[in-house]
This record gives sequence, C-alpha cells and structure tokens, in this order.
Amino acid sequence: MLYPEQIIEEVRLRNDIVEVVSGYVKLEKKGRSYWGLCPFHNEKTPSFSVEPNKQFFYCFGCNKGGSVIHFIMNIENLEFVEALKFLADRAGIALPETEDPQEREKAEQRKVILEINRQAARFYFRSLAGKDGLKAQNYLKKRGLLAKTIKQFGLGYAPAEWDGLTRELLKQHFPADLLIKSGLSIRAKSGELVDRFRDRIMFPIFDIRGNIVGFGGRVLDGSMPKYMNSPDTPVYNKSRELYGLNYARMSPSKRLLIVEGYMDVISLHQAGIDFAVASLGTALTRMQAWILKKYSEEVIIAYDSDSAGQAATMRGLDILEETGCNVKVLILPEGKDPDEYIRIHGPDKFKNLIDRAISLLDYKIRVQRNMHNLDTLEDKLKLLNGIADTLAEHDNPIERELYAKNYAQEYGISYESLLEEINRRASRKSRSGDYSRSVRDGRDKLPAIQNREGFDARYSELEHMLLVLLCHENRFFNLISQNYDLESFRDRQAGEIARKLYRKLEENKSCVLAELLNDLDPGSAGYLVRLSETKGEVKEPEKAIRQILYKLEILKLEDLQKQTIERIKNEQDGEIRQQLGLEFSIRAEKIAELKKKL
Repeated sequence: MLYPEQIIEEVRLRNDIVEVVSGYVKLEKKGRSYWGLCPFHNEKTPSFSVEPNKQFFYCFGCNKGGSVIHFIMNIENLEFVEALKFLADRAGIALPETEDPQEREKAEQRKVILEINRQAARFYFRSLAGKDGLKAQNYLKKRGLLAKTIKQFGLGYAPAEWDGLTRELLKQHFPADLLIKSGLSIRAKSGELVDRFRDRIMFPIFDIRGNIVGFGGRVLDGSMPKYMNSPDTPVYNKSRELYGLNYARMSPSKRLLIVEGYMDVISLHQAGIDFAVASLGTALTRMQAWILKKYSEEVIIAYDSDSAGQAATMRGLDILEETGCNVKVLILPEGKDPDEYIRIHGPDKFKNLIDRAISLLDYKIRVQRNMHNLDTLEDKLKLLNGIADTLAEHDNPIERELYAKNYAQEYGISYESLLEEINRRASRKSRSGDYSRSVRDGRDKLPAIQNREGFDARYSELEHMLLVLLCHENRFFNLISQNYDLESFRDRQAGEIARKLYRKLEENKSCVLAELLNDLDPGSAGYLVRLSETKGEVKEPEKAIRQILYKLEILKLEDLQKQTIERIKNEQDGEIRQQLGLEFSIRAEKIAELKKKL
C-alpha cells in the first residue's frame, strides 16, 4: 500500500462523492441515489448513479464504478497516487512523501515524459527559426501569424530528416523506451529508432496545468495525412484534452468557443478572441463536453460551414446538450472557416458573428428548414413534424410554448394543435427514457466477467455477494469467516477480494465497501459495486448471509456427489463401493436439509 490506509480513508471521507462528481456531472436526486449522464460513454438516458450513503458511483451502461478516488482517476486520467493527491489538495490534507517503489516509478516516468515533450518543443522551436525551417516560416507568415503568437503557442518545425529529434533526445540521455512511450519516436522496420514527426509544422498541446502533453503536426505539401497527432501516452489522451484551453480558461468572458483546428484557435487568440479552443480529433467527445461545462458559462460551437462541419456541429450539439451546457451556434458563411474569415474580414466582423450566435433550438430547426423546399404540402408536413420532434426533446416547457407559437404563426397552423403534438411526443419520450427503465434494463445483466481466468459461474455471484454484504454488515464477520474461510472460495477474483477484506477486518475491525474499493483493480471494484447496486437494500442481512452460505454449502456438497458417483462407477472393491454409497446417502440428506432452509 502506497500510503497508510488511515490516510487514504481520511482523504476519501473528506471528499463527499456527490460534491466531487457534481463538479463534472449534472446530477438529479431520485430516491436515495443521484443520477446523471455518464461522463465515460455516450448515452441519452441517465444510467450513471452516485450513492451518497455508500460513497460510490456506478454506471449501468459501461460498468465503471468505484469510490471517489476511482472517479477522479477516470475523469482526470490520473494514476491512483495522483488522484489521491488531487483529492487531498481539494480537502486541504497534507500527504507525506510516498515510499512505494512501483508508484514512485510511474510518477517518475510521467515526469520524464513531460520533460521529453518540453525538450522536443524547444527542439522544434529552434528548428523553425533555423534555415531548415524557412518553408515553415513562410507558411506561417502567409497565414498571418505574428512572431509573438508563434512564441506564445510554441509553434515549431520537425525537420525532414529521419531521426533529428531522436538523436537530440538520446544525446540528452533520455531512455529509448520512454522516447517511444512519449509517442515522439518509433521503431523502423530495420529496428532503428526514428522520429514520428518529419517535415511538419508542430503544434505543442498543453494541458490546463501548462504541461506539454502531446503534439500535432501539419504537412507543408499536399501529402496525407494532412494532420498527425501524438498517440495516447501515459500523459496524453486526446479525448480528454482541448487545444488552447490552458489560455482560454483564463479569459474573463466566461465563454468558450469551439472550433475545429489548431490554426483556427491561434488566429482567434491573435485577434483578441481569447476564449477559443479546439477538440483534438474528428468529433467532440463527452469528456471534452464535461470539461467545457466546467470552465465556462456558455459554449459557442463554430465548426466549418461545409457538410462535414455541419455534421460535426450536430454531433457536438447533441453531446453538449446532454451534458447540460448552455449552447449557441455561430453561423459561418458558406465555405469559410474561422481562420480564413478573420484574415479576410477582420476580427470585428467575426465578433459580430459571435454576438449573433443562435440558440441550439434555432440551429436545429434552421437545419431542418434547409432540408425542405416547402413548395409542397408533403414537405411542409415533414418540416412541422421535424419541428415537433425537436421541440419535444427540449426540457423547458415555457420555451417549447414560445417556439410553438412562433412556428404556428409562421406556417399558418393552429398553435393549440402544434403544442398538443409537441407535448404528446415529449410525454412519450419521457416514458421511454425514464430512470427506472434505464436501471431496470441494466440490472438484469451483470458485467461480462466470464472470460477472466479463475471464473466459476456457479460460485462467482454468490461469493461476491457475500463479500458485499460483509462490507455493509461488518458485525457478521465471524459468522462468515468461520463458515467460509479463505480456502473455501472457488472463484479466484472473489478469493483475492476476500483476502483483502478479511485482513482489513482482522486489523481494523471495520471496513466499508467504498474503503475496500480503493484496494481493488477497476474490474473487481466495478463488479462489487454493480452487485451492491443490483441487490439494493437488504432488510434482513443475517438471514441473507445465511441463505448464501447454505447455497454455497449445497454447491460444494453437490460437487462432492458428482465426484462420488464417478468413483463408484470406477471402483472394483465391493466394500469401498458400499462405503462410498453410504457417504453419498449422508450427503444427500444434508443437501435436503439445507434446501429446506432456503
């Protein structure tokens, strides 16, 4: 264990899971639990639950679950120690220095990779300023970038040679394996270590703390791919980062403008629009949407006006809406991107476009209007049905009424009939996507663990459930351990969990589920949380525990019966066969007695 258990437990107890999760996820209380859209996978019906009493979270959609520490590990892409430090800082707890060699090694590895990235950025920056970087310099000047902007964003140039950066980093005594892990060097077919990025303009990617976590590279000729990004590394995950956020989050505007590319972000910042960011990939991810919500009061999406840009806008809007962001859409003239528009028309006109950004509903209906020419009654009916569907998905009933009144007048239909149709569809959607249905659909299935080593389907759920009950009811430790010791566990995963739980109870005399989760791998933690959620509150825990013990004893006796039958079949000695038959009869009576107790 990296830190003493009492310190880990203090950090956990001082960070209420509902408060922590609420900083990332919009939660709504339903019964004893809080529910929201899962930040770890795309969904439209909430299946992500937080249990304040038990202090853990669980998603019935993707099976992620655990304590508040597991949540921070997942949401912030941190190792256990880093997540613990994150929460300790939040709670004002001073952590002692760790002496765990494995965790120290992981932390040191991340530190070295960040330094590799920093030195790589310096190398690229120097290369841009040198004679080999003339072509890149001319390109950036042509795009209108000033020297101070290039310096602010740390732009650089990766030389065309095969291993220029790699040789420089090896010269600085960085280990070859970490150059590969950083994503900056790769093994050629010959086995030699070479550069990943060659003859490209380089864009360092900063995290919110100002660390360089990755790079993007743009070609200077017409070759493909036009852009290449760092792969995911121990310090970089493209689904969790937003280019330019390290600057944009400090903007006094309290808004964030999402654009598509590196150059869009840089041009906007140079023009004084200092709240622009870009997603690092083809589409906005749910994790990025949560981050946008965390750092802004309003999100404006401004993807390119081509068909691909419009498709990306619609996908991004859906994710932002589900996340609970206050969203607007900036309409760009046909064929323009933000960088190009600013170079042609100047920053003031672009700021006017920002001020005229339309609401999410207006944009969705605008898109539907553009799909129909309205010359025929059929097209008009399709549009009105589309409007009704769009407004039905909107949560605010007052806004639904106002929009319904406007469109009823515009298209010459009865306001009452349009509103009635909208409300009917809204009611239907609400019934088909309520919380209880999402839980009911999810609770019938436990996580797919059958393929793991040491899995025994007959024992697995019973043994895991026994451990869940023991976490909630520590006072029954003697009852369980005396009837089902560590050697009794048939399922390997359950046995490993039992060893940790029994040890904790023997040492501390108490252990709650959230505390045990800190010691488990994500798969084991998620499975235990899922079982706990699935079974709900147990009104008679002692009875439930005894029932599980009876069932486990029956399984064990039935296994012995099968073995005895095989032995009788193969035994030649009459006396031994008779003895085996007697044992079989005694066990059969025992099984019958146990079944009566169920």
